[in-house]
Amino acid sequence: MRRIALSVVAVVTVAAGVWFIYASSDAGRGVRARLESLSDMVNRTTVDGLGPEARAVQLGAFFTEDVDVELGQGAAAIRGRDTIIGMAERLQPRTAAFRLKFEDVSVVLAPDGNTADVHLTAEFIRRSITTGEESLDAREFMLGMRRVAADWQIAKVTAVETLK
Repeated sequence: MRRIALSVVAVVTVAAGVWFIYASSDAGRGVRARLESLSDMVNRTTVDGLGPEARAVQLGAFFTEDVDVELGQGAAAIRGRDTIIGMAERLQPRTAAFRLKFEDVSVVLAPDGNTADVHLTAEFIRRSITTGEESLDAREFMLGMRRVAADWQIAKVTAVETLK
C-alpha cells in the first residue's frame, strides 16, 4: 500500500513539474513571439507601400501609451508612445541599412501573468552600402512588458550598463 502511495505521489509530482515548466515556457513564448514581431516590423523594407507615418504607427503598437525609455550614457529619456512614433517617422529612411535582432531573451512572468520582466541583447547589424561589409553593435536591455488586451506591449526600456 505504501509503495502505491509513493508511486502516486511521484507521478503527481512529475506531472506537476512538467505542467509548471510547460506553462511557464508557453507564457514566455508569447512575449518572445511579440518581440520577434517587433524586430520583423523594424527590419521590413519600405517597399510594402506603407509610408513612414503608417509604419511608425504600426511600430507604436508595440509600446504602451506611457512607455519610458532610458538609454543611459547621458541620453535624454524618451517618454510616451507618441514620442516614439514621431521619432520612428523621422528615422525610418535612415534605418534601411540596419537590421535588428533580439538575442539571449529571458522572460520572467509576474504571478498575475499580465506583466513580465525581460532581459535581452539587442543586436544592430549595419551593412555598408559601398563595401557590403557588416558591423555589429550589441547592447543589453531590461524591458518591462504589460499585456494590453491580447498583446504584449513594452512599458519600460532600460539600457544595462556593461563593463568595457
